[in-house]
Amino acid sequence: MPPSGRRQHRLFGHLLVRLALALGSSALFSVLLSGGFGVAPWLSGLVGVGLFLAIYGGSLLAVRNALVSLDATAAGLPTDEPGAAPHPVGIGEVDSLADSLHHASLHFHNTQEALRREQDLLEVVLEALPGGVLLVNHDDRVAYSNSACREMLGMVGDPSGRVGLRPIQRLVRRVRHSDEAYEETMTRGYPERTLGVRAFSMDEEGRVLVIVLDLTETMRIQTMRRDFVTDASHELKTPVASILASVEALGMALDRDRESARLFAGQISGAALRLSRLITDLLDLSRLEAQQPTAEQFDLEEVVLVEVEPFVKSARLKGIDFTVGTHPVDVSGSAAELGLAIRNLCDNALRYTEEGGRIRVTLERLDGDGVVVVTDTGMGIPGRDLGRIFERFYRVDVARSRQTGGTGLGLAIVKHVAERHSGKVTVKSLLGEGSTFTLRVPSLGGDAPSF
Repeated sequence: MPPSGRRQHRLFGHLLVRLALALGSSALFSVLLSGGFGVAPWLSGLVGVGLFLAIYGGSLLAVRNALVSLDATAAGLPTDEPGAAPHPVGIGEVDSLADSLHHASLHFHNTQEALRREQDLLEVVLEALPGGVLLVNHDDRVAYSNSACREMLGMVGDPSGRVGLRPIQRLVRRVRHSDEAYEETMTRGYPERTLGVRAFSMDEEGRVLVIVLDLTETMRIQTMRRDFVTDASHELKTPVASILASVEALGMALDRDRESARLFAGQISGAALRLSRLITDLLDLSRLEAQQPTAEQFDLEEVVLVEVEPFVKSARLKGIDFTVGTHPVDVSGSAAELGLAIRNLCDNALRYTEEGGRIRVTLERLDGDGVVVVTDTGMGIPGRDLGRIFERFYRVDVARSRQTGGTGLGLAIVKHVAERHSGKVTVKSLLGEGSTFTLRVPSLGGDAPSF
């Protein structure tokens, strides 16, 4: 017999014993009153009945109180707080049952509290995920969506609570019909973002879990890498083709025309030099993207003076006035990288400034930044091209750039160096009047670079 059945039999036996004791006590007292004290039989019987009711009624009242206590303990099970410990009523089995119920109530509430903590933790984890999470019930109602999902998809559910986006609806139905995972790409929002959506069945009840990932940056990087490979291949192909053609022409001219042979040899030398510069810039750009620089403290003035010295000499040979004005500015970062950026800015200015022009390089501390300004009186940049000149391989004048030996990567390198030092590079230019490039990097009094 189970414990609950045994308890019921014991409680029933307890009531029978109380009933027998009450009957026996009232009968004995009636006999004593009528026989020993000469009380009238009807009066002694009435007193006996009253005694019986008092004794047995007290027992019934005790049982009732015990049952009320059990009911109060049981009623505390589904509530948020467990009930107080039950008071003993003097009936062993009832007290034992009440104590068992109280301990069950405590265990139930402890379990509920543990589940609540686990649910809160799961909620925190889901909210912290960069990807969207959407759970759809069997009736297409939204059971859960985290903030990333709502941010990427906008209004997930319609006013009735069902999934409101048709692409998500179609994906959920496909999963239910085939019981297989499906994924597709969709676009949302303005500016437009590319989202990868994957849905799969959760259980036999028809619930479907949908995962949403923002692929915009990934797609942009893939496109940028694909374009970079295409552009780099094109840039490398041009000097290589020139070298091959010049070598072939040189072989035919060596015995027939020495002057033409020297011309072809010069073309080979120029193409090889251009190819060497392009490879060097590609390696510099690759290193900047792949390596983490070692931060060091140094005086940016020393770097500027070292880097501009070769350009001052080259400018004099071209008949260009090249002046320098600097002040000490202590910065933290990579001296080699900032030197590379300054070198590219000076090289760019010298390439596009004609004889008789002017170039000026200055360094000063302004608003907590080290500011390098390179100004030239060269050909200038059209307004339509200003927003793209820091892109890789972008050239304002392709023919002019190839004549001067430019690779199309110098300004992209400058921008990359500036961003690695928590700075920026900007340009102001007027076509035919020249350009001014400004490189700003935090000095030791400003924000530290985020390496």
